[in-house]
Amino acid sequence: MNIPDDPTLRFLPGLGGHFSKPDFSDTEFLRQQVAEIEAYVERFPSDERELRALAWIEANASQYRQQWQIQTLKSRL
Repeated sequence: MNIPDDPTLRFLPGLGGHFSKPDFSDTEFLRQQVAEIEAYVERFPSDERELRALAWIEANASQYRQQWQIQTLKSRL
């Protein structure tokens, strides 16, 4: 995942508006997100988990990605 598509992040000090591939891979990002979803859905009956996972993705994926981008940028500074 190339960072960022959020134009406000270019104003973070020390980045000079130039972005390269983050230290964390896309694979690591996806693994973290899957773990978060699995932890969330485990409290529901197994027949509801797929629907609950899709609802979580719809409600949280964008915000989760933004948090990940910020965390990645902070680790690079």
